[in-house]
Amino acid sequence: MTSEQRHKNRYDRRRAKREAKRRERCETIGGLETALSYNELFKAGKKCCNGVRWKHSVQRFEAHLFSGTAIRHKQVISGVFQFDKYVHFPLNERGKTRQIDAPRIQDRQVQKAYTKNVLLPLYQPSMIWNNGASLEGKGFEFSLNMLKNDLHRHFRKYGREGYVILIDFKQFFPSAPHDELYRRHEYFITDPRLKAFGDSIIASVKGDVGMPLGVEPSQAEMIALPSPLDNYMKCQLSLKGFGHYMDDYYILVPPDRDPRKILKAFINKSNGLGLHISHSKTKIVPLVKRFKYCKAKFYLTETGKVIVNGNRDAMKRDKRKITAFGSKVFCGEMSYEDLWTSTNGMLAYLENYNDHNKVLKLRRHFYSIFKFSPEKIENFRKRSTRQ
Repeated sequence: MTSEQRHKNRYDRRRAKREAKRRERCETIGGLETALSYNELFKAGKKCCNGVRWKHSVQRFEAHLFSGTAIRHKQVISGVFQFDKYVHFPLNERGKTRQIDAPRIQDRQVQKAYTKNVLLPLYQPSMIWNNGASLEGKGFEFSLNMLKNDLHRHFRKYGREGYVILIDFKQFFPSAPHDELYRRHEYFITDPRLKAFGDSIIASVKGDVGMPLGVEPSQAEMIALPSPLDNYMKCQLSLKGFGHYMDDYYILVPPDRDPRKILKAFINKSNGLGLHISHSKTKIVPLVKRFKYCKAKFYLTETGKVIVNGNRDAMKRDKRKITAFGSKVFCGEMSYEDLWTSTNGMLAYLENYNDHNKVLKLRRHFYSIFKFSPEKIENFRKRSTRQ
């Protein structure tokens, strides 16, 4: 038996094993009645109310949760459930304006149950570990820590030699091709009713491209869509220092490899998935220099220590917020408990980075307005009792 034949036989065995596991996962999920049962919909409806119970629409939804869930469950099982139009509004978050399409809470209940019980269990096994966006137990801080670990690993092997490629996709959500998402449903979801329901979520978006921000199935679809690209870079090109947070990518390139060829391979593979990079935001940076990833600035020192500084604009926004909070608190429009919650969040963000001087400056600014230290919650509680 030749070497090529042995490789082919080994590949066929691995492929058959993957297919068997994929079918087993589909059988474990069950059909539409199991994945979107009354109990699953009810639990999803309860979770949809967390954090937004101050809204009148949410209060009405929760007041009729038992009967409303029964109606929607019957509609889903009978195949007559239809999604309403999304509520479109702009949202300015951390200095960037985004166009959000939010579903009604009744639709969000069904979408949450479908995402948790169908999409994520089927998609996650094919994702790389360094894909940390919108997944339980992971998140923004997880992605930053993964980059720090990859930089430490790279330093132990190559020192500061090599490059980091920083990549950002252009219009990641608005340009998502529906055909590619339908093909993923065809491959991962074997139950025809579950597949048809997933296709109806995509079909609720007008046109042939684009997925809405603010929709939970859309988040799951988009974090899993680049999985073939991720596995190609990790496995086929053997790039150990590779990861991303949604559409922000980093690739650590060893000194014996050409970063331009790797970037070209990345572009060709992403184009095949219908994803296109933003050339203005894509850079190749030597590891001896500072670079930005997810608005955090990284620097690999000569000793191998990784220094991470937070977003510089966050400090400016926090000082303006504290100044505005001062006038609200003194007028009685804001309580000291709310002031503690907001201030503690600002300080916690900066304390996650190597920004001790910024933390001190923010504390001094707070003291200059309120005349007490923001470090202890007891200081806030004392003044809260005096109001």
